Amino acid sequence: MFVRHDELLWMLRQIYGQRIKRDKLVRKFKNHGISSLLPYFPGIESIFNNLDEKAPVVQNVFLALGARINCKIDDPGDLSNETSYLELENHLLPLLIQSISLEQSSGLAKGARVRVSPVSHSSSVKPGSEGFITEKSAGAAKVRFYSTAGRYGMDIFSTEVPDEDLQLLTVASLLDRHQDLRGLAQYFYNDSMLRSMKTGIDSSVYSFAAELAVKFLTDKRFIKIDDDELVGEPDQIFPVLAPKLAETYRDLSLFSSPTLSSPPSERKAHVLRLELTTGCDYNRCTFCSEYSDMTAVTKSFAEFKEHVDRVADSIGPEKSRIQRLFIGSGNSLGVATDSLLKSLNYASGIFQPQKISLYGRTASILEKSVEELKRLKKAGLSLIYWGLESGSDEVLDYICKDCTRDEMIEAAKKLVEAEIEVSAMLMPGVGGLKFSQQHIAGTLELLHSIQINYLTLLSINPSEDSLYERHMQSEIDNRHLTPDEVNIQIYKLLEGLKPLGLQIGMFTEEIDRASSNTKRFNCQFTDVNKKHLLQEFWN
Repeated sequence: MFVRHDELLWMLRQIYGQRIKRDKLVRKFKNHGISSLLPYFPGIESIFNNLDEKAPVVQNVFLALGARINCKIDDPGDLSNETSYLELENHLLPLLIQSISLEQSSGLAKGARVRVSPVSHSSSVKPGSEGFITEKSAGAAKVRFYSTAGRYGMDIFSTEVPDEDLQLLTVASLLDRHQDLRGLAQYFYNDSMLRSMKTGIDSSVYSFAAELAVKFLTDKRFIKIDDDELVGEPDQIFPVLAPKLAETYRDLSLFSSPTLSSPPSERKAHVLRLELTTGCDYNRCTFCSEYSDMTAVTKSFAEFKEHVDRVADSIGPEKSRIQRLFIGSGNSLGVATDSLLKSLNYASGIFQPQKISLYGRTASILEKSVEELKRLKKAGLSLIYWGLESGSDEVLDYICKDCTRDEMIEAAKKLVEAEIEVSAMLMPGVGGLKFSQQHIAGTLELLHSIQINYLTLLSINPSEDSLYERHMQSEIDNRHLTPDEVNIQIYKLLEGLKPLGLQIGMFTEEIDRASSNTKRFNCQFTDVNKKHLLQEFWN
């Protein structure tokens, strides 16, 4: 089964980190039209045989197929309006098979079959388009395309494309996607037939392609089935969306870990994660084992500069897709302001990001003056991810956070004055049954005392060897909340929270595997949405 690369990328973007109803995804694919899957439709023969006027269609089929084998196919002259799909197929397939089998190209020369590279930035033709070189000059080739991305139709045109944007498309690579010469010829024939009959194609063709697309994604393990929902698999999808980025993150000479702990929204193909610090300079929160085996180290500017330069070289053409930077690891805001500014400015000069974000602890925010924070904002720092966990001083002390609720409130005021956005994290269930009421009351008091832009609920999910888990197991008067009890706690938090207008989200494993959430939502917390969320939790 062949799916054109540009269409595969589009489909993967629709499901990356998503959980979606099957019928909704099929409808989305149908409306988009997965054109590279249309030729597999089994009803093409019936559509053609029922045509009243076959002659114009046949002429276009000959033209389209000639473009696909780079030679003119002569009309035998004995084809009439009574010609059937099968008769035409029996005439054309042997010609296609013979012509394709004789193709020999060892480089970008006249007559070579080529496709536009997936990483091309050509403004004249989209990546994945296929055609033949008709003229060759130094550093460029004029290509006559027989297949291009876009609306399904007779997109046959010629344009000049730089050599660096072209890839040789050998017979062997065609056979990799179509199994054998007959399968390849059949695909070309069906595709040309459909394009020639495009005005007669009904919705059943697009529905078939949409269903086939879902099957393809499932077979390739890009999505998994969960009842009537389809769940995108980030680990499978990301290397396709950003192959050079994925390879770069696995380079342990560049990164301390392949994942480089970061929020889910920063694990996208258009976001580049850079490592200014390794580990966490505090590393004593009892629930966290993310950095337990790492020594906290801050790169010097020279080391960070080398890191940035090597990453830029490693990701190559994917550099142009980068829209945001995330500066890791556990507490990059804790880096001395002058060093952090110098690092942000250098990275911005290389990648030209629209936004920069990083993790920040309460203590690190308090250590910065408002003026320092404003300088960081001016250098591009637009968002700080801030782990609040709880607003209860008793809970904060229980999990060994080195701050109090009042200190969080003071820190939040600084960030508001500096106009830096905040994405805060809270932990439903933290502190167990013993501190459940304190957790709710203290957290509501905190949230009603600060201004933040985003709030994410991450139900506590400690590892078995964490200090938090060992404490919990040893306590006679305490225990973990059950999943239902956690959800009741979340309900009470939502019920007591004033509609502040912030964006509030709670995500299951397809987006955030660090939590143990069993419910999901993501919305602006208004009066209307609050009522809707409470109804959902009640049900």
